[in-house]
Amino acid sequence: PGITQHTVMTLAADHGIDIQVGDLARSDLYTADEIFVVGTAAEVSAVNSVDDRPVPCPGPATKVLADAYADLVRGRNETYRAWNELAS
Repeated sequence: PGITQHTVMTLAADHGIDIQVGDLARSDLYTADEIFVVGTAAEVSAVNSVDDRPVPCPGPATKVLADAYADLVRGRNETYRAWNELAS
């Protein structure tokens, strides 16, 4: 995984959130409790539908991870302070 995905996976584990990564069948997506995507620019973004089928958005895990990631990359979380490097 890339840096952002690895970071979010670490945050998920630290928050006790079970996530699935990889190749999933459409039927898995249709029945998912929630779906999110991650990326450097997108950060943690909820997916609100798959093939015009609504998905609960944002779900509680997505919200926790989006907030935790935002806090981490903005230097607001002391637990992960060592992950931040000041750019000038």
